[in-house]
Amino acid sequence: KNNNDNVKLNLDKKADKNDAQNNPKNDIKITLLSLGSGSTRITYERALSTRNSAELTLGFVGLGWDIMNDADPQGLLVKAAYKWNLLPLHDMALAGLYVKPEFVYANFDYTDPEQTIVTTQHVNHWALLAEVGYQIIYKWFLFDIYTGLGPSNGDVATNNYYHSFMLFPSDGHLAFTAGFRIGVAF
Repeated sequence: KNNNDNVKLNLDKKADKNDAQNNPKNDIKITLLSLGSGSTRITYERALSTRNSAELTLGFVGLGWDIMNDADPQGLLVKAAYKWNLLPLHDMALAGLYVKPEFVYANFDYTDPEQTIVTTQHVNHWALLAEVGYQIIYKWFLFDIYTGLGPSNGDVATNNYYHSFMLFPSDGHLAFTAGFRIGVAF
């Protein structure tokens, strides 16, 4: 009887390992376009069930190359989201078509290169975005593409970039985001 218990325990461990490879419950991803806008955004996602997951993103404003505005930004960005997987791909908890509400908070300083006298401006801004996206997982590699919009409020950045969204119009309160991320699923 004891030997059967050991065999069952070993089979359970193999099944758990196989399940983690075929249906990962976690992922870490990076937003590639953010690197070219002066920030690095890293996201952790955890599956809560077959159709739901939660995401937390930390953005390090200033860790990247600001080729868009040359504004020398410095600060922090935090995003939190709850995802509903509408059409799971191959019964994978983290893959498929999804919708999510996402709260974004950005707090950073930047210089405006358009001004003749260089001054530092401070931005403290938030947005609540409704997003739709599609996430694919192949073995361990992950690709995620998304877009969304929603209300926002806070200080206005003269370059209209908040390191996760833009406003339309530039002095308005409608935030828009779009992008893609790559990462690893485990």
